[in-house]
Amino acid sequence: MDWTKLGAGGMLVVALVGALLVREQPASAVAALPLPAICGELHADHGGVSMQAHLDGMAATASEAHAALIQTMEPMHSDMMRGMTAADFQTAFVCSMIPHHQGAVEMAQVAQAYGDDPWVKMFAQEIISAQQAEIGEMQAWLARRAQP
Repeated sequence: MDWTKLGAGGMLVVALVGALLVREQPASAVAALPLPAICGELHADHGGVSMQAHLDGMAATASEAHAALIQTMEPMHSDMMRGMTAADFQTAFVCSMIPHHQGAVEMAQVAQAYGDDPWVKMFAQEIISAQQAEIGEMQAWLARRAQP
């Protein structure tokens, strides 16, 4: 018996079941949620560097799929830096992790839209499912933390 093939098949079955159990809320709805006020200043100055201009330049010469992946970076980066302006370390950590996870969801959506490898599409769905659950946990923690 080839244990490698059996193990890989088992992982595919588990991933498929997990994908089927994903909530019906679209990943984009979760990823678009704004950071709460506890996460710091909305328009915090992060050095005035235009990451978007750099990413636009990279995307201009890339394929459509690569360009879509590249464009997921700036919103994630800006919101992660905003999270760093939170008053205390733990809040800054959680506030920065939310956009990091949202960025992973958006990258996985791009992989699903442009990918043609079944494993990549399945892996992307696993990322979306896991990251959405963790975003919810972090948002709940922040809501509890913001209460007096």
